[in-house]
Amino acid sequence: MDKYLVKCEKIDDFGRGIVFLDGKVMFVPDLLPNEEAYVIKTLDKKKYSLGKVVSFVLKSDDRVLSKCKNDDCGCSLKHLKYEKALEYKNEKVKNIFKKFASLDDVVLKIVYGDKKWNYRNKVTLKVKGKCGYFKNNSHEFVPIDRHELAKEDINNIISILNKEDLSNVSEVIIKAYDEIMVVIKGYMDISNLKKPVSSIYMNDKLVYGSKYIYNHIGDLKFLVGPEAFFQVNDDVTLKLYNKVLDYLPKDKNKTVLDLYCGTGTISLFLSKYYKNVIGIEINKDAYLCANLNKEINDIKNVNFICGDVSKEIDNLKADIVVVDPPRAGLSKEGIRDILKINPEEIVYVSCDPVTLARDINLLNGYKVVSDTPFDMFPMTYHCESVCVLERR
Repeated sequence: MDKYLVKCEKIDDFGRGIVFLDGKVMFVPDLLPNEEAYVIKTLDKKKYSLGKVVSFVLKSDDRVLSKCKNDDCGCSLKHLKYEKALEYKNEKVKNIFKKFASLDDVVLKIVYGDKKWNYRNKVTLKVKGKCGYFKNNSHEFVPIDRHELAKEDINNIISILNKEDLSNVSEVIIKAYDEIMVVIKGYMDISNLKKPVSSIYMNDKLVYGSKYIYNHIGDLKFLVGPEAFFQVNDDVTLKLYNKVLDYLPKDKNKTVLDLYCGTGTISLFLSKYYKNVIGIEINKDAYLCANLNKEINDIKNVNFICGDVSKEIDNLKADIVVVDPPRAGLSKEGIRDILKINPEEIVYVSCDPVTLARDINLLNGYKVVSDTPFDMFPMTYHCESVCVLERR
């Protein structure tokens, strides 16, 4: 296979090095600006190609030796100094806002947590005799003994699982909060998992322990089920929720509407500052957890609704709307319904700056006050944002 000597110009929005070869762009993972390397083509399309580093000729001073030794694992920035990775994410969000929303000077400095590694409280693992993952954009399986982004409690479970007969298991989800839950797709002997684990589901059925497990964020306690969404980085989640509170006017007479509320974390955080908080969530398991969380924390002024936001929102009124949608962002119907409510302020929590910028353009009559990026996912190209919009 032919090798090509290339020089990296910059990093793209997915953490890949950008080089130019044969008159078109090539995207090369694990390549930093100004580095020179021999690469091979792994995919050749009409307008672009993908490459892989074979050997380095010149390395950047910003390159570090990564704790994670796996290839194509999702840790797209693991070879970059952490302070430089934070700068990259900050600039990426700024550039996206400028390109897609024509906004300058609204993106603030990125907020980050104490942990660069071993921060994830949940992982989904593919299984083929051992726990592992599929390489990016492929079905090539890679077995692992550790997941360097995951909490040590999760790595302890991986160690136990890898000693078991996993021949009839295809996937395992491990959640590690105050307690540990394991969700298994397939069949296996769970005897050795019972001591360190509080809850085990197998093929959607509870086969051991508690239906829910506990987690703490700040001074609130939350129950989490097998299907419910919860942010993966506890430390940064608390910083993010506190930022949401910082942005909102504290007025006991105001009503807040929390859309895509999940297990009710943001709703319950907001409850002490407002007269009423209404949360809407379509996932039934998350909705049930939200109501249990309300009871556990003895909070009376929050009401949760289980249903599709676009259908439930019609008869509701609110002074403030908080949204935390999936990566795909808000639907056009959801934006239309928010505009119908016409709140004074919108706080948009986003895990994709591109869909956030797109939705900002559609929220007619609102101006962006500021956007604060959060490094919810260190070592990856992903970042979270809290964006504040005020009615013009």
